[in-house]
Amino acid sequence: MEQKLLTIFEKYGLGDGEITDAGLNKRENLLTVTVRCGHITSAENIACLERELCALMPGCRTKVIIRCGGLSGLLSACDEDTLNILKKTWCDILPVCRPAIHSSVWDYESGTIKVKIPRQVFELVSDPRHRETVKSYYLDRYGIETDIELTADDTMEMTLPKEEERPTWQPKKAAEAKKKTLPDRADAIYGKPIKKTAIIQQRDVDETMGYVTIKGEILTLETTKQKNGRTILTFAISDHTNTIPCKMFLEEGENGIVDTIAGIQKKKDILIVAGKYMMDQWLRRMCVFPRDVGWEPRAVRTDKSEEKRVELHLHTKMSSMDGLTDVKEAIKTAARWGHKAIAITDHGVVHAFPDAVAQADKLKKDGKDIKILLGVEGYLMPDSELIKRPEQYVAIGVVAYPGVKEDDVFEIAALRFDESGEKEGLSITVNSGAALTDAMAEETGLTREMINGGVNLKDGLKQLYDFIGDGVKVIHDPLELNNLRQHGLRFDMELDAHCVSTSMLFHYLHRESKQTDMRTAAEALGVEHCGGRAMERARTAAKIMNAVLSEMTAKDIEKLPLIDAVPKEKGKGRRLTYHIIIMARNHEGLMNLYRLVSYAHLEHLRKVPQIPRSLLNMHREGLIIGSACEAGELFRAVLRGESEEKLMSIADMYDYLEIQPIGNNAFLMRNGTVDTEEGLRDLNRRIVALGDKMGKPVVATGDVHFLEPDDALFRSIIMHARGFDDAEQQAPLYFKTTDEMLEEFSYLGEEKAREVVITNPNMIADSCERMKAFLSEKGTYAPTFPGANDELRNMALKKAHEIYGDELPEVVQKRLDKELNSIIGNGYSSLYLMAQRLVHKSNSDGYLVGSRGSVGSSFVANMAGITEVNALQPHYVCPNCRHSDFDIDRTKYACGVDMPDKDCPVCGTKYKKLGYEIPFEVFLGFKGDKTPDIDLNFSGDYQPVAHKYVEVMFGEGHAFRAGTISGVKDKIAYGYVRSYCDANGINASKDEMDRMVQGCTGVKKTTGQHPGGIVIVPKENDIMEFTPVQYPADRSEGDTITTHFDFHAMDDRLVKLDILGHDDPTVLRMLKDITGLDPQTIPLDDPETMKIFRTSEPLGVTLDELDCDVGSIAIPEFGTTFVRQMLKDTRPTTMEELLRISGLSHGTDVWLGNAQELVLSGTATLSQVICTRDDIMNYLILRGGDPSMSFKTMESVRKGRGLTPEMEEHMRSIDTPQWFIDSCKKIKYMFPRAHAAAYVMMAFRVAYYKVHMPLAFYSVYYTVRADAFDIAQAEGGAQKVLANINAIKKKGNDADKKEEDLLTILEVVFEMNKRGIELLPVDLYKSKASQFIIEDGKIRPPFSSVAGVGANAAIGIAEGAKGGEYTSIENFQARTGANSAVIKALAEAGCLNGLPETDQLCLF
Repeated sequence: MEQKLLTIFEKYGLGDGEITDAGLNKRENLLTVTVRCGHITSAENIACLERELCALMPGCRTKVIIRCGGLSGLLSACDEDTLNILKKTWCDILPVCRPAIHSSVWDYESGTIKVKIPRQVFELVSDPRHRETVKSYYLDRYGIETDIELTADDTMEMTLPKEEERPTWQPKKAAEAKKKTLPDRADAIYGKPIKKTAIIQQRDVDETMGYVTIKGEILTLETTKQKNGRTILTFAISDHTNTIPCKMFLEEGENGIVDTIAGIQKKKDILIVAGKYMMDQWLRRMCVFPRDVGWEPRAVRTDKSEEKRVELHLHTKMSSMDGLTDVKEAIKTAARWGHKAIAITDHGVVHAFPDAVAQADKLKKDGKDIKILLGVEGYLMPDSELIKRPEQYVAIGVVAYPGVKEDDVFEIAALRFDESGEKEGLSITVNSGAALTDAMAEETGLTREMINGGVNLKDGLKQLYDFIGDGVKVIHDPLELNNLRQHGLRFDMELDAHCVSTSMLFHYLHRESKQTDMRTAAEALGVEHCGGRAMERARTAAKIMNAVLSEMTAKDIEKLPLIDAVPKEKGKGRRLTYHIIIMARNHEGLMNLYRLVSYAHLEHLRKVPQIPRSLLNMHREGLIIGSACEAGELFRAVLRGESEEKLMSIADMYDYLEIQPIGNNAFLMRNGTVDTEEGLRDLNRRIVALGDKMGKPVVATGDVHFLEPDDALFRSIIMHARGFDDAEQQAPLYFKTTDEMLEEFSYLGEEKAREVVITNPNMIADSCERMKAFLSEKGTYAPTFPGANDELRNMALKKAHEIYGDELPEVVQKRLDKELNSIIGNGYSSLYLMAQRLVHKSNSDGYLVGSRGSVGSSFVANMAGITEVNALQPHYVCPNCRHSDFDIDRTKYACGVDMPDKDCPVCGTKYKKLGYEIPFEVFLGFKGDKTPDIDLNFSGDYQPVAHKYVEVMFGEGHAFRAGTISGVKDKIAYGYVRSYCDANGINASKDEMDRMVQGCTGVKKTTGQHPGGIVIVPKENDIMEFTPVQYPADRSEGDTITTHFDFHAMDDRLVKLDILGHDDPTVLRMLKDITGLDPQTIPLDDPETMKIFRTSEPLGVTLDELDCDVGSIAIPEFGTTFVRQMLKDTRPTTMEELLRISGLSHGTDVWLGNAQELVLSGTATLSQVICTRDDIMNYLILRGGDPSMSFKTMESVRKGRGLTPEMEEHMRSIDTPQWFIDSCKKIKYMFPRAHAAAYVMMAFRVAYYKVHMPLAFYSVYYTVRADAFDIAQAEGGAQKVLANINAIKKKGNDADKKEEDLLTILEVVFEMNKRGIELLPVDLYKSKASQFIIEDGKIRPPFSSVAGVGANAAIGIAEGAKGGEYTSIENFQARTGANSAVIKALAEAGCLNGLPETDQLCLF
C-alpha cells in the first residue's frame, strides 16, 4: 500500500511529499489526507490524486490538503512556477474564467495576488463570487491566506492557451464511455460528413482542445441578418452534461440550413457539430464555430412490453414547487408507449385537468386513444374514525356559561334514541355555586330555586357518564362535550370524547346555510327546536341527527364520522395529515372530487388544503380511494410496525393499496429509519400480503414527478430552493416503462409482479369512465334572462331606427338580421343584456366605458350601447333627418372618420361620419360556434361597483372571479439555479444555466385572480360541474372566491366578463368635470389633434432633447418610446392608420421583426401588412379563400399557433404572397380591430384636450399618476427636469421600476414647461391631498407628490389646513397627525419654511 501511495504521489508531482495526517470522518464517509511538500500542485492534479485514492478505498470520498513550508517565501519572491500553479488552479476550479486567466499577468505584493487581465475578457472574472471561491480553495488546500486584486488592462491582448499534457488517469469505464463513434445513419447537412468523428461529452470540452465534435439537443436558435446579406446563426446545444453555444456565418445562398436546423429543433432530434472551439468576442464566451454539421434521430425511451402498465400516480407542474412533469408531454409519452390510460394526481389541486383532457382529445383525433384518469393526491386530515351506524345513540344537552366561574355547568341531560324516536332520558340540574343571572334565566327557563335544589357537579357528571355507558354520543357542539370532559378530569373521571357532531354533519349537507347553530339547523331541516333547557337541547340534537341520517341514507352514505371533541394541537414532528389518492370513477365522482378540493381550500387550508376524513365520507360516491405513497396513512402504520388488526382497520377505507419502487423511499435508509434495501422491500411485501388477505388490489406506481431520468436535476434545484438538505439526492421519480417496473418488483415473484404492475392498475383504469374536465353536453353554458331575445331585438331595432330612420337601409337591416339570428340562435342574448346593463349603469353614474376585445365587431352591441364602435362599412348619416349614404369607395376609406365632410342633400345638415369596417364573424365565427367574451374598460374608480353589480344580477354562487395560476418565471428560476450551483460547487456556463432555468420554469408557485375577469354560471347549473373554487393566492380566507381552473381553461364552456379598471375613463371623467366639455362630443377628425401623431408642431414646441419629434407623449396607447418610434417610422395622417398602429403595437411579434421590416424594406405598406387579426380573415376572403378556413386561420395565428399544413396549402391555393404567409408564422398574439378602434377613440379624445386645453390635460394626467409623482424631481423648470431625465436614462437597465415610471412623468413635465406652463410649489394651504389643481395658468401639486408623504398623511394635511394658518411645526403635527417621517419629508421639500418648531415664547 505504501509503495502504491508513493507511486501515485510521484505521478502528480508530489514525489517528495510526506503524509503528515490522515483522518476518516465516518459520518460524512470522508478521508482527509494532509501532505507536506516543498511545492504545491494544481487543482486538477489534486482531483486526479483524490480519484486514485478513492479507487484504493472503494466507497470512501477523499480530500487532499497540501502544506508547503516555504510557500510564503516563494510567493514573496514571485516564483514563476508557484504563480503558474495558482493560475492553473483558478482555471481548473472555474473553467468559465479560463480565457481571462490564461491571458493574465500575475504578481504578488504584501499579501495580495495582483492580476492584470485584458479588458475584452475581464467580464469573465468580474463576479466577486469567483474571487471568493478561489481564495477559499487556496486557503483550504494550500494554506494560503491572501487577497486577490483584479485589474482590467486596455493594453493587453487576449491569448489562447497552448495545449498541454493533461493527467491521463481515469476509471476504465469512464475512459471507454468518453468517446463514441457516430452511427452510420448520421447525415451531414452542412460541410463534410462527420460519421467517423469521435464525439466528446460536452463536460469534457475545454479551450485547450481547439477542434471539437459534440452533439446535443438544440435549446436556442437565433438569426441575425447583416447589411452585407450574410446571416449570423447562433444556437446552443446540450447533451445534458453541459450546454455549449455555436455560431455560424452563412452566405446568402446558405440560408436553407437555418430552416433545416429549425426543423431538427422542432422534432427534438440531435444536432452534431464539428468545429473550432474558441472565444467569441461578441458573446464574450467560448463557442464552437462549426465547420461541419450533421444530425441523428433523437433516442427516445420505448415501452417494449406486450402488455402495458397504467401509471396511477403522476404529478405535473401544477404540484406546487414539487412536480416537473409537463402534462401534455406525459400524456403523449404514455400514448406513444401504448398505455391505455394515465392518472393525473397533483398535490391538493386539479389545475392540470383541462390541459390533460384537451391533449387526450387531440391525440384521439390523430388515432391515439388514451383515457385520462382524473384524480388528486390529497392531504387527508384524520379528524374522525368512520363507524357503522349503531342501533342507538345518546344525545347530550348542556346548559353552561363558560367564564362565569370554574364550575359553569347549570344543567346536563342525555337522551337515548334511535332512528324511530326517543327511548329514555336523563336530566340533571347542577348546583355548581355559580350565580344564575336574569339573562340566563330568561334564555333557559331555569330558576334560582331549581339551581339551589340541584346536585353537585361531580355527582351530576357521574350520573351522566353512567347513563351514556358505551353509547355513541351525539352533540351539536363538540366543544360542550370537551368542556364536560375537562370538568370530569378534575374529579378523576374519564369521559371518552369521541362523538357525532350534528353541527358538522349539517354543515356538510347544507352549505347554502351560512350558520350552523342549533336553531338554524333545526329550521333548515324542518324539525322542531325544542327550547333552551338541557333536555330540550338533547331532544333537538336527536331530531337533527335523525333528519341528517335520512339525508345520508338518501345519498347512500353508510358510515358515520366519529370525531374527537378534544382539540388537536400540532406538536413537534407530529404529522397532522397523510397523503391519499382520490380518483373520479364517473361524473358524480368528479363533482364530489371538485367539492372536496373546494372545501379543502376554502375551509381547511393550513399551509396545504386538507381533506378531513369526515368530509371525504360525505362525498365518497363515485370516487376511488388509494393509500398513496410513503406519506400515506397505511405506509406510515406499516413503517411503525403496527399490528395486523390495526393495519386492516386503516386499510378498510381504501379501494386499493399502493406500493412504489424502493428508490422512491431510499431516504428512509439515509435517515436511519430502515437499515437496508431489503428492509424497504419488506415494507412493500407486507402491504402486498395485507391486500391479499383483505381482497384489495395492490398497485405499483412510480409517483412520477418528472418525465425523463435526466430531469432529476431540475427537481433538485426546486427542492433546494425549498430548503431540502438532500435536494441533490433525487429519488428516481421519472415515468417508467412496463419492463422497468416489472424488473423493480421482480422480488415479489413473476406472477405477483405482473399483477401489481399490469393487471391491477389496468383494472382500476377500466373502472373509470372517460370524462371531460367539466360539463360538456353542449358548447357554452350561458346565463339567461327571461325575455332576453325580444328585449335585445327591440333594443337594437329601436336604436337603429333612431339613427337610420323608419325604413332601415339594406346594409343596416341585413347586418342586424345576421347578427341577431346568430346571437339569439346561439343563446347569447342574455350575455348582451348583461353587458348592456353594466354599461348603462356606469354611464348613468357618470363614467364612460370603453370596450375591449372583439365585441366592437358586433353592430348589435353598438346599437345596444355596449360599445361605441360602429362595425358597419364607412358611411354618412344625417343626425337630423336620418338620411344615410353607404355609396362609399371602400378601397379608399376603411374608417368613416377619414371621409371628407359632407352635408345632407335632403336637409343640409352636416353628416355624421360613421363605420369602422369590422366583420361580425371575428366575434362569433361564421357558425356562431365561438364562445364570446365581452370585455369592458371601466374607470378604475368604478370597477368595484361594476363587479358587485354582476353578483347582484346573477346571485350568489353564480358569479366568480376568474382564477389565474402563476408558475416560476425565468428571473426567479435563475435565482434558484444560481443558489443551487453555489451550494454544490457547480461552475455552470451561462448557456448551461439557461438550460437549467428553462427546466425549472412553469412549475406552479401560487394562484391569483384575473384583474377583471368574472365567470358566470347559469342559474340551472352548479359551479362544481365546471371547476372547483378557492381563495386567490392560496390564502385560507378572503372576500373573493375564484375559479380553481385558470380562466382560459373554460373559455369554451362558461361566459367570462372582462371588467377591467382603466385610467382612460377616469381621465375623461375628470377632464369633463374641469372643462365642461363632454368627451363624446369631441370631433374624431380634428386636424390639429391628428397632427400630434406625426409632429409636435400643434404643441408649439420641439422635443429634440427627448429624441422625440411627435406630440403623443402621455397619450394613452401612443405615449411609450416604442410606439413613438412606430409613429416616426410611419407618420400617420388618418384614423385608419392610427388603428393599424394600435394593432401593431399591442401584438406580439407583429411589428418588430415582422411588419416593421416589411414596411421599411418596401415589401409592403402600412395598409397592407397584418396589423389586427381581422386583416388575416378579410385578406384571405378577398382573395377568394374559403370563409370558414379563413376564420380558422385567423384564430390559429392570433393565438400564436401558426399555420397548419392545411391552412398553408389553402393560402397558396389563392396565390397568397410568401411575405404574408411568413408574417403569419411569426405572430404570437394579435389585437382585434374592434379593440384597436375603441382604444384609439379614447386616446384621440384625450389628445384633443392636450392640444386645445393643456392646463386641464396636464393637471389630470398628474393626478391620475399622483402616487408615482415626485415634486423634488419635477420642480425647477425645463432644464433641471431634463437633467433628471438624463440621469435616469444613464442608469439604463439598472433603473428600478419606480424610476422608470417617474421617467415618463418627467418627460411630460419637460414638455409642459416648454409649452410655458409652470409647476408651482406644494403649499400648506392651497395644495390638495392628491389632486393637481389649476391656479392662475399654472399647476399646483398636491401633498402626495412629496416623496415620503402617503395617501392617508396627505388627506390629514389637507384636512388640517381647513383650521386656518399653522402657528408652528408642533401645531401642524397636532392638527394633521403627521408623523416625524412626514414632517421630515415636508421640511426637505421646503413646505414648512417659516414655521417655528414650537409655540413656546422665548423671553431670553
